[in-house]
Amino acid sequence: MCQVLTGLIDDEVRSGIQKNRILIGGFSMGGCMAMHLAYRNHQDLAGVFALSSFLNKASVVYQALQEGDSMLPELFQCHGVVDNLVLHSWGEETNSTLKSLGVSTTFHSLPGVYHELNKTELEKLKSWVLTKLPGEIETHNE
Repeated sequence: MCQVLTGLIDDEVRSGIQKNRILIGGFSMGGCMAMHLAYRNHQDLAGVFALSSFLNKASVVYQALQEGDSMLPELFQCHGVVDNLVLHSWGEETNSTLKSLGVSTTFHSLPGVYHELNKTELEKLKSWVLTKLPGEIETHNE
């Protein structure tokens, strides 16, 4: 799957999009995949978002970051406090570990939210995307 997603990123770059204008992310396992892809193979992306996601304690992502010494994409995470499928504490631990390895992170805990998306989370994500990709909002308002 990393090869397929890398192909999509490469296609965007070939079409003229700079890698520092590309964000990747996802929900649950999609967020996990985005973290793997960015922090192991594409450390020059604009950022990563992971919603209700985590990395296991022995993740190869952590190993790759320990060996590397480069600028890393910022991580934006949101996680429901009452998520009973991917525990909130797993998301917090992932965020804390990545931060300790040099990743600039933001973590939003969402009270009363299970393993789901909600409006507050999507509004926070939208705000982060517009911050990471300045200039996009002007294009949409014209």
